[in-house]
Amino acid sequence: IDGRTIYVDKAKPRSEKKKAEKVSTSKKLYVGNISYDSTKDDLIELFSQYGNVEDVYIPVDRESGYPRGFAFVTMKNEEADVAVEQANGIEFHGRTIDVKESLPRGQKTVPKERKNKNEVKLYIGNMSFDTEEETLRSLFEEFGPIVDLYLPLDRFSGRPRGFAFVTMSPDDAANAIDGTDGLELDGRILRVNEAQPKGYQAPSNDDDWGDEGEWGDEEE
Repeated sequence: IDGRTIYVDKAKPRSEKKKAEKVSTSKKLYVGNISYDSTKDDLIELFSQYGNVEDVYIPVDRESGYPRGFAFVTMKNEEADVAVEQANGIEFHGRTIDVKESLPRGQKTVPKERKNKNEVKLYIGNMSFDTEEETLRSLFEEFGPIVDLYLPLDRFSGRPRGFAFVTMSPDDAANAIDGTDGLELDGRILRVNEAQPKGYQAPSNDDDWGDEGEWGDEEE
């Protein structure tokens, strides 16, 4: 037709096209709550324990260039499953990391029960910016063993944000609330209560840097 040779073939049903698509043999994992000092090589070394690491991506803030505190690791399906089972909840560079399969953008995880019902996460607000992690650890260890302690820092200035999270057993956490809520530490009156799931609207205070009595997955 018009000097061109055309070829006509029977169109395949959509179902057949899907069958012909290559099935992915790899999974992308979301690794949250990582230290801002963690590098690509650090993550490769960690996840290589569970199999071959195909790719590691650490997002950075487009304005500051600083890491955003999470990463993505790609591995073979079976090895990725092992990594989720073995690495989720371990301590890595001083932080308890969150490892799970990364979902497509816009798709959210189905709410599930707390992984460990024998732990309670406490929110410590109205802290002095001068309070150090070891000072806080020593204070709460008076009430029992600490499972995890997280003292957030501002990603731009590196300064404390004026609040922290401490995870303990339920009984120890209850005693810690009774013993530290309203306690003066480094010139500030602490506000201590059980941390609320993300989305809960916490009361505001006069903290210039703001505080968040909520917890949850970091945004991707």
